[in-house]
Amino acid sequence: MSVVVRPGRLRHEMARRGWAAVDLARESRLSQATVSAALAGKPIAARSAGLMAQALVRAAVIDIMDTLMLDD
Repeated sequence: MSVVVRPGRLRHEMARRGWAAVDLARESRLSQATVSAALAGKPIAARSAGLMAQALVRAAVIDIMDTLMLDD
């Protein structure tokens, strides 16, 4: 099954952790192509979306980032 993630929200969560796409790919054990597809709003496997979500949950949020970033 394929899903489309919200690219803006994914970018926001990555920024809260100080991550680039390569960091999310590494931490979720996915290819950079899969992460790039998600960030482009293209369908990805539901399992891949779950692995990204798990990686984000495991990573600490840099508290000050919420103060520095504008809301979408």
